[in-house]
Amino acid sequence: MIKVAIFEDEAIAKARIKELLMSLDVEIEIVAVISSISEGQKFLAQNKYIDLAFFDIHLEDGLSFALLDQNNIQFPIVFVTAYDQYALDAFNYYSISYLLKPLQKKDLAKAIDKYSNITSFDMQLLSKIKRSFTAEQNNYKERFTIKCGTKIRIIPIDTIAFFYSKSKGTYLYTYSNESFLMDDSLEAVNSLLDPKLYFKVNRNYIVRIEAIKSLTQYSNSRQKIALNCKIDEEIIVSRERVKEFKIWLDK
Repeated sequence: MIKVAIFEDEAIAKARIKELLMSLDVEIEIVAVISSISEGQKFLAQNKYIDLAFFDIHLEDGLSFALLDQNNIQFPIVFVTAYDQYALDAFNYYSISYLLKPLQKKDLAKAIDKYSNITSFDMQLLSKIKRSFTAEQNNYKERFTIKCGTKIRIIPIDTIAFFYSKSKGTYLYTYSNESFLMDDSLEAVNSLLDPKLYFKVNRNYIVRIEAIKSLTQYSNSRQKIALNCKIDEEIIVSRERVKEFKIWLDK
């Protein structure tokens, strides 16, 4: 029995995915159908066990990536969306498949088959998938263009110490202590960066390796980062990212 949760806000899409799941020659139990990020937070807080989740990108109150950023997800995800531009972002999460609407039975069956072949969900496996997918794209940013009033500034990537989100905005911060508002979300920016140079240490910060001055042990097995540029706030590596962060530092 595969225990499934569906994160979808459109009534027609909900009915479609439920109908198709029930039509497959697989034992499936739908344990929850969730329409919003706030509803999803309540569900995940209950720690109910699920094997697999189907996520639409756009929920009632925002992008589902926000919900995934705020929670330590431990189950594989199939994204089902009308938008193809988020495919690379999806690989920052435990995504095993990315399906486009209108959802087709054959595509859903392939996703379920892929899940079934992963007898034990393995983060290392998905990490390999992500690295392979990203390498094929080979489109890491070398510079960002930023609107400053009537002018446009060109910011080379090697001058950017970190990226951060604050008050629903995304910013880049340079070694010369300049901060610039960006158009994209932090997750979208992260997908454009070379993972050898930048690491998303928590849901609000992406730091460059050369910008790290030192590390200090922090509470709950976390680490505090000191940067070699001016910053007023503390940057703490989230507990669920500490192990991967240490591996990244040692490469």
